[in-house]
Amino acid sequence: MSVPARLSLGMDRADITPRHPVPLAGYATRAELGPATDVSAPLRLRTLAFGAGRERAVLISADLLWWGTDIATRVRRDIAARYGLRPESVILHATHAHSGPQTSAGFTALLGDPDAGYVAELEAAAVASAGRALGSAVDVWMERVTCEAGIGTDRRSARSDGAVEPAPIDSDVTVVRFFDEQRTRALMVHHACHPVVHHGNVVTSDFTGAAMDRLEERHGDVLAVYLQGCCGDVNPDLYRDGVFRDGDQSLVDEVGGRLAEAVEKALKGEPTTLTATSPAASQWTVELPVTDVPSVSDLRRAAPGDGLMGQWARLLLEEPQRLRPHVTVRLSRLHLADGLTLLGMSGEPVSAYGLMVRTISGGSVLPLGYTNGMTGYLVTARQLAEGGYEAAEAPYYFGMPGPLAPEAEEILRDALLDAIWPSRLS
Repeated sequence: MSVPARLSLGMDRADITPRHPVPLAGYATRAELGPATDVSAPLRLRTLAFGAGRERAVLISADLLWWGTDIATRVRRDIAARYGLRPESVILHATHAHSGPQTSAGFTALLGDPDAGYVAELEAAAVASAGRALGSAVDVWMERVTCEAGIGTDRRSARSDGAVEPAPIDSDVTVVRFFDEQRTRALMVHHACHPVVHHGNVVTSDFTGAAMDRLEERHGDVLAVYLQGCCGDVNPDLYRDGVFRDGDQSLVDEVGGRLAEAVEKALKGEPTTLTATSPAASQWTVELPVTDVPSVSDLRRAAPGDGLMGQWARLLLEEPQRLRPHVTVRLSRLHLADGLTLLGMSGEPVSAYGLMVRTISGGSVLPLGYTNGMTGYLVTARQLAEGGYEAAEAPYYFGMPGPLAPEAEEILRDALLDAIWPSRLS
């Protein structure tokens, strides 16, 4: 029997908890609460550096709501320049935790104002972490295993108390284990569910961070890296009569424990052995059409308002280049092994896209949201017809010129197919 090829793996963990009170991002209801002064759980930045042959790539997963496109561009450029990488070989991913600082000035203030001092510290921490990971490589083998987690629910249906027909969601957890002759070195945990258990004005990594912390404690000297899937319409199953039952850190730890136990269950399953290849990274953009693009006169009429639409109008008047009939989504592809590719989207994709990618690829391609920037929600034509927050309201929070057009779904699906099968592009 031939021995599968190994991959060079470097690892690093850094604390990115704010060192001074900062406004939090994630809930518009916090806009009037001021900076958060308490920390229930630290925020972490976890870095994996991959290498084989001459190629190297860096994946950073941070307990953040997202990496704003502005900061992501700077950090990726700085890491690439300092360590001799191609910018497309640097992947910045966020767990989508809703109780950390804002990282972008590109959205309405209701999503949270960025703290310049914190953003500077975050950028420096990411660059330094990439360097430490690149300098700490060991040779590892890889294997992949999947089982059902059963943590999330279709939140659009749950919010309506069943009035909206539930859509299928991706309820699996996929674990990639990196190991050598001595022990497990790292775990990549892929799942799709909003980390929104905690709604208070307190810093926490929410249940995804709690789960990774628990896995690291349980397995000793292991780095557990969470990869957030297509969770735009998925919340933890904490609804009662259409109302979400949020809680404090104890509930965060409880839900995190459920995810950690799902990972442990997966690790007891029959794994698929992966044969490493040279890390192959690529990046491209797709333009998705929008509807109802306003005129400048429309914006001027709305600009004096105090609420969301006033903020939105002022943002677009300050940045008139946004007044286009489309928005740009950045796609990032990182192929690590025969049977393992990461596919990132700079947006908040709903389950339909994640299910499509995982089903068509046979589970070999893991779809990621919140990667290398943030555009807005990536919804389906059905959801646009139904309306609701993700489809009809959120575009204005994100400073999009209007909601996505129904034909955006087909365009995005085609782009994802091209990413699954790059030969379609040749």
